[in-house]
Amino acid sequence: MRRIFLSAAEHFPSRARFVPQLAHARSLRDWLGLCSIAGRHFLLTLIFFSLLPAFSERIISPVGGVFANRQSLVLSLEEGEEAFYSYTNTNPLNSGFAYDGPVLIDIDGDVELRLVIVSGSVQESYTVRYSVSESNPFAEGSFEKKFIDTVSLENVLLCTGANIINIPRSLEFFLGDGDKPRLSGTGLSVSQDNRLSRYIPCTVTDGQRNWRFIIFLSGGEAGSFSKSEVPFQISDWTTFTFTGKNLIWCIDNGIWSASTDSVEIDRSRTHVVYWQDVAYKKGNPIQSFVLPQKPTLQTEYAEKAVSFTLSGDLRYRFSVLSNGAEGDSHSDSGMYTTLTFDTFEGDYVKARALFAVYCEGVYQGNLLSDYEIDRQPPLPPRFLPSEPGEFARHDLSLKVEAEAGSNIFLSVSEPFAVNSNSYADVSSEFDSVQPGDYFAYKGQPLELRSGIEKAVAYKVFAYAEDKAGNVSSVSRYQVVIDEYNYFLDSAASPEGADGSHAHPYNSFSQALEVINQGKFVHFFVAGTIVLPDGLSVISSNCSFTGLSDARILLQPNSCILLRDASLEMQNCVIQKELGEAKKSDPRFFIIEKSAAIFEDCELSAVFASSGTLLSSEASIVSFKNSGLTVQGPSYACAVSGVNSKISLFKSHAASISDTAVDFSVKGGSFTLSESDCKVIAHLGRIVESSGSNLRLLKNTYTGDFDGTNKNIKPVWLDEKSLVLENKENIEKGF
Repeated sequence: MRRIFLSAAEHFPSRARFVPQLAHARSLRDWLGLCSIAGRHFLLTLIFFSLLPAFSERIISPVGGVFANRQSLVLSLEEGEEAFYSYTNTNPLNSGFAYDGPVLIDIDGDVELRLVIVSGSVQESYTVRYSVSESNPFAEGSFEKKFIDTVSLENVLLCTGANIINIPRSLEFFLGDGDKPRLSGTGLSVSQDNRLSRYIPCTVTDGQRNWRFIIFLSGGEAGSFSKSEVPFQISDWTTFTFTGKNLIWCIDNGIWSASTDSVEIDRSRTHVVYWQDVAYKKGNPIQSFVLPQKPTLQTEYAEKAVSFTLSGDLRYRFSVLSNGAEGDSHSDSGMYTTLTFDTFEGDYVKARALFAVYCEGVYQGNLLSDYEIDRQPPLPPRFLPSEPGEFARHDLSLKVEAEAGSNIFLSVSEPFAVNSNSYADVSSEFDSVQPGDYFAYKGQPLELRSGIEKAVAYKVFAYAEDKAGNVSSVSRYQVVIDEYNYFLDSAASPEGADGSHAHPYNSFSQALEVINQGKFVHFFVAGTIVLPDGLSVISSNCSFTGLSDARILLQPNSCILLRDASLEMQNCVIQKELGEAKKSDPRFFIIEKSAAIFEDCELSAVFASSGTLLSSEASIVSFKNSGLTVQGPSYACAVSGVNSKISLFKSHAASISDTAVDFSVKGGSFTLSESDCKVIAHLGRIVESSGSNLRLLKNTYTGDFDGTNKNIKPVWLDEKSLVLENKENIEKGF
């Protein structure tokens, strides 16, 4: 039982016969003349009984899915089968069309194709559902538009040694269905010697839309086939049956006979068949036919194509009964001593071909041969990192897998630093990294290490090469390994939060947990981050950089303590609001045995009674281009320092209270330069110093008092204080 395609006549015109009822349907056209030889059907049935096609082989097109072009019906049928189809939700046997070759189903939208295949009293029913949303988005006159128009209108494209299918390079394509490698558009061609005929599904894509069509790979013109008229038949090489009328026969020097019973002959050696008229007379002509010993079928591979050659008597010829491949079109009726099976790049065939062998046009038997044509590259390698995604917090292990039997080759970039607060420019950095030398991957995981107090990125390239020498497209893996940079965004979802740019934290408590793990971390802050009540202790080195609207909000009883650590803050607003609270913690920012730098920041607090904006002990504190504002009804101080090194440059400070002091320092050193400082109070000073060393340069001191000027000086010093520099300062209101 061989599989046959009902041929799409010379360039596949679409056609269908409407069938009102099965009883009136004409049978399929007769099989090619090769199949008419007696006894052959039984043999073919035995050979192919175990190779009946599955659903995917029966219906080559259409298949389920969403496509940007209309689809054709292309079937693979067995000998003697008929197929009927409908797409109007009706029974194809009662009100449908008879399948008579590939036909375009000219329907847009959702399509439900119903199909019945009939073989005698046996029926097989199938339903295929798919959707068509026709689209050709390419510019008028472009090669892409012309190609898609062709695919949409013809849908079954011919490919021969002389007819090339050119797929635009801007598109990708894959052959067949399922998990297949995607290839860049190219010209699909086959050698002139090819005699392999198949229908092959092909899908082209622009990454958003899929256009599916069928390639008819044709063996081209095969020449004529003629049979010799002899009064006998050979079945399966060894079974001899004399069929002549009024003739007698013998084999070799055997006894003459008129029997029509089959006899077995040994085809490991040559025989001669003789026959003559049954009315034996001396001088009657005796005719003969030499049966050579059975030949062997040899295969030879050259440049991935396979050639079949008969080895034996030169009178032998053979033809293709079935190439055995999925989509076999059975269109070749030629006779050969040697023939070639080939296909175009991207295709893969592994099958068992069945050949009919003739000697001077007399059928002798069949020969089978397994073959494989591998022009399909393996799927690109798959990367299996120890953590998913393109971002990691620590060292990574990276495994690479490919199809079984394929070798993997890798190229790994050197780690390169990433200096972006959002990684927005990482993509362009990745794009600029090109593969270096490739090396064979031995199966051991790659170790990708993090940087030293900086984010680093890696890019890994991989391709696979199969046993046929086909090379896959290059897979790319890229990752940023960042142990140090975190993101804090009040608008972020708590689900899956890991502090990465893609999944930021949304609470200060989460940030503190990371900070206090003991290694330097850098937070990028967006939105308003509200601190919880109580003391938030920072005990490890860290940095905060505010994005466009960063604000850290302390509640009335909130306080930040920096202890035995360093802190840098840039572009942040840090404030405490009293709201309707009756009480508040008089502390705002406490720095103990630490170092803190504030740049382009605003610190402000409102206290219920009295309070200090920032107090420092045995620490280093620096402000640049920053502002400090503090307010309370009783006492307000912007900065209080004990044995600390405090400096302000190009900053401003304001204290508002009954008694107000901008800076109160005891011991240590204090530097104030190019800054504006103000007190709004009943009593107030800009600086109060006890035993400190001071530098005061180019500042403006403003006093706004509620009564007459009580001759208050902006800077008060005790006898232990030492002014190292004091010049170009301006006083107002003192």
